[in-house]
Amino acid sequence: MAKPDYRLLAALLAPLLVWPWVPAWNHGVLKAGLLSAVVWLVSISILEEVLFRGFLQGWLLGRVSFKPKLFNLSRANWLSSLAFALAHVWAHALLWVPGYFAVGLVLGYFRERYRGILVPVLLHCYYNLGLLYFASR
Repeated sequence: MAKPDYRLLAALLAPLLVWPWVPAWNHGVLKAGLLSAVVWLVSISILEEVLFRGFLQGWLLGRVSFKPKLFNLSRANWLSSLAFALAHVWAHALLWVPGYFAVGLVLGYFRERYRGILVPVLLHCYYNLGLLYFASR
């Protein structure tokens, strides 16, 4: 029997402590209806993971200078997470940037742990759909 991945379990449970505190927002993604919002959020999760974890972090991991760890996370993860957080500035308040940076580090960690983007894509979808549920109440 496979040993459970407690870090992945923590990544699934931790947002449950944050989501109830997310303020309600009237985001444009909700105006087209719930199904459209779900399709949009899942699609954007896939696109962002391909771009930030698949392409950028993968490319950086191929460079020797980005492989060393800083606080047990690769420099490639730190840089791709910073890019991920800054990419959200156009649509969200600056106050949210540290949160996006932290989420980026978590997604980047699992990209390297599982050597691919499937787990980060699924986590990203889960995070976005959780935000949709709690923020649109």
